[in-house]
Amino acid sequence: MKIVDGDKAECDRCESVFPIGDVSLLEKETNRDYERVLCEECLGAVGVPKGYTLRRDISHLAG
Repeated sequence: MKIVDGDKAECDRCESVFPIGDVSLLEKETNRDYERVLCEECLGAVGVPKGYTLRRDISHLAG
């Protein structure tokens, strides 16, 4: 996950930069945590695979 300028995040799929309020975090808890930031368009294409959780509010990551 790349936070840019403190209040933007780069989508891990399309690599575009969006305000942090416009992206979601796809997570899977395993022995190694897996996190991917996705914009709305990429989230629509990928969906939420079985075993993953979706966190829409990641504003706490803004710095």
